[in-house]
Amino acid sequence: YYTSEMLAGQAGGIEDVLMEINPILEAFGNAKTVRNNNSSRFGKWIEVNIDPASRSLEGVQVVDYLLEVTRITGQGVGERNYHIFYQLAADDAMRVEFKLGD
Repeated sequence: YYTSEMLAGQAGGIEDVLMEINPILEAFGNAKTVRNNNSSRFGKWIEVNIDPASRSLEGVQVVDYLLEVTRITGQGVGERNYHIFYQLAADDAMRVEFKLGD
């Protein structure tokens, strides 16, 4: 709440910045489960730096990004790995660059 009040009315405010990076973070942390096609399987701690004097955003940094490790090594029946792996594999250039098989 404090952050929102500090940057209220500022064009390109904190909400805009965080919303721009969120789809990237979610691609690395969301996966299909038997209950949900886009289940969040991660946790993130985002540090926001604000200059109180100018009431402006100085920076945003992802400090910790926690993944459900067992999802990387194997998935249950009807479940998939993290979305990012499928997104990379869907692009022909990426498959070649990362030496991914068919």
